[in-house]
Amino acid sequence: MPFIKSSPAMGKSAIVASVADEYGLALIDHRLSTSAPEDLSGLPHFENGIAKFAPFDTFPTEDTPLPEGKQGWLLFLDEFNSASKAVQAAAYKLVLDRMVGLKKLHPRVVIVCAGNLSTDRAIVNPIGTAMQSRLVHLKMVLDHDEFMEDVAFKYGWDGRIIAFLNYKKSALHDFRPDHNDETFCSPRTWEFMNDLIRGEEVREEDAALYAGTITSGTAVEFITFTKVFNDLPKIGVILSDPLGAQLPADSATRYATVTHLIEHANDDDFNPIAEYMNRLPSEYRVLFYRGLIIQKPELKKHQAFRKAMVELSRYLHDDVAAIAA
Repeated sequence: MPFIKSSPAMGKSAIVASVADEYGLALIDHRLSTSAPEDLSGLPHFENGIAKFAPFDTFPTEDTPLPEGKQGWLLFLDEFNSASKAVQAAAYKLVLDRMVGLKKLHPRVVIVCAGNLSTDRAIVNPIGTAMQSRLVHLKMVLDHDEFMEDVAFKYGWDGRIIAFLNYKKSALHDFRPDHNDETFCSPRTWEFMNDLIRGEEVREEDAALYAGTITSGTAVEFITFTKVFNDLPKIGVILSDPLGAQLPADSATRYATVTHLIEHANDDDFNPIAEYMNRLPSEYRVLFYRGLIIQKPELKKHQAFRKAMVELSRYLHDDVAAIAA
């Protein structure tokens, strides 16, 4: 049984939810940190003069019908190592014996546990040795490029955030256990920022609101960064003269240009956009085409896209050969 551990706000819950969706399972999100022991063992009642434990309907048992349109359930025991010792003891039967009260869990229930790292000053209680040896301990690591592909591009985050996080990769997750700010940058807080600014102007007068989400220092950097969007090459100029249109000189404007052109790319205008993008250094071209593959996969069939992939492959091959030599 997997037990996923990571620093706070890295997206454990979101990953488990996506797994449940991928496999057609109804998600049951149960937080052990707020549970009482009887939530897991059931409530006692008398039946024909005999005391028995009646399970809560939170947990599907053998006689529970499958949810409509689902293959089963994913029982997500979040904040697993934040539970009290009494709750952890009650969880033994659920996790180890797959029973709640006196009833067995439905055979189509899969269980996933998650919690924070003990080194991160989060509320964490030691797990008993009997439980430790029955879990597969997985430490989650955040990979910037995978996050941009699997989350930011895939779910259509605001282009200004995508550009900024590619410009300053360390801003994606800067959690430190000894930090003094009221918050920290993380996938969760950047998702909050995405909701705040989607379709809205980024304004200096809203700096306090942004600071309360991604810290004051990063908020100031982000506001300053978004000003480069006012100086981006005009799309009309690029379409009319892709080989002569001025290229952005600094990295911030280049990253902003990449997201700008991803948003405007379509089948009719892709030839000049590809010609313009292919004048930029390879790292920006790679980001551009990776973003297109995720956000506009239909453009993979375009002749200009295929040509660009051949050129990039040749460049990467030559680069690898040079390093090997």
